[in-house]
Amino acid sequence: MGMGPTALQRHVAYFDPEGTGLITLRQTREGMRRLGVPLPLRILLSLIINGMLGYVTQGRPSMVIRIDRIAQGKHPFDSGTFDRSGELDTTAFDALFASAASTGDATDTLTADEMHALITSRGNQMVDRGPLAGALGRWFTVREVNLFFCVAADTTKTVNGRAVPAVRKKTMWAFYEGTLLPDLARRRVLVEAGCVRRRVPGKA
Repeated sequence: MGMGPTALQRHVAYFDPEGTGLITLRQTREGMRRLGVPLPLRILLSLIINGMLGYVTQGRPSMVIRIDRIAQGKHPFDSGTFDRSGELDTTAFDALFASAASTGDATDTLTADEMHALITSRGNQMVDRGPLAGALGRWFTVREVNLFFCVAADTTKTVNGRAVPAVRKKTMWAFYEGTLLPDLARRRVLVEAGCVRRRVPGKA
């Protein structure tokens, strides 16, 4: 136990393709570029991500993130799927989809609104960090979830009579265990090269 990387470390290792154990500002921007995030958004988010996580993982002002201490950067508002040590909490993961069962036509898919609702219901899990950290964490979590569904939605779900972009349970699991982001980036390269068709949510 404790010999290999945690699930959270594997998750963020996407942004460190050379395996240095560190994530620079440039690597964060480049990682988001490979996922198709627009330039203005990736410039803004990379500054916020590296500024916040660089500070908490280095213990000093820094724009470089240490992967081995990434669990220190868990948000005050989150789904709980990564526990305090950065390992997967399967009970919290299943709760994501259990909470979504009554809001749409499928119990194995999740929308951004459903995920926001569960995170809000959990509340601030790190009140010891103070109100400012809580407010910043909440603001960032909202944008992180919205961005995730923009790049990862792989189906739709009928909610109140309309089709809403959603993520399948197996896709969400791949995200948390660290395999989804590399797969999405790889598929984007193939789409741009004309090798495969762009995936449309709701279609195989």
